[in-house]
Amino acid sequence: MIAHTFDEAFSQVQQLVHAFRESEAQFLSPSYSEQAAREDFINRFWMALGWDVTHEIQKNPYEREVTVEKNVNVEGRGKRADYSFAVAPNYRDVRFFVEAKKPSRQIDNAQDYFQTAVLD
Repeated sequence: MIAHTFDEAFSQVQQLVHAFRESEAQFLSPSYSEQAAREDFINRFWMALGWDVTHEIQKNPYEREVTVEKNVNVEGRGKRADYSFAVAPNYRDVRFFVEAKKPSRQIDNAQDYFQTAVLD
């Protein structure tokens, strides 16, 4: 559910943090997948901040503020950033990218997030 007020957003993020902490060992296990992390936490985090990640509001595929698995051109090669975020009126102008990783991964390796470093 997309939050509409600061208090709703804050409450939803607090709930996500609480849920993660309750089972932190399981979520930090290498067997817990990136896809599960996206479904359980990452999508819900962005939705709490008001982004329409699951396209509940923005049905038109050409007018979506969030695109999952958007193609990105990095050094002449096509790669996919996990999320791209744009705003109206031109949804093709990406404001920022987000690369998701499962919680057990370390983020000190640039190869794990290089898709987010270049804007077309």
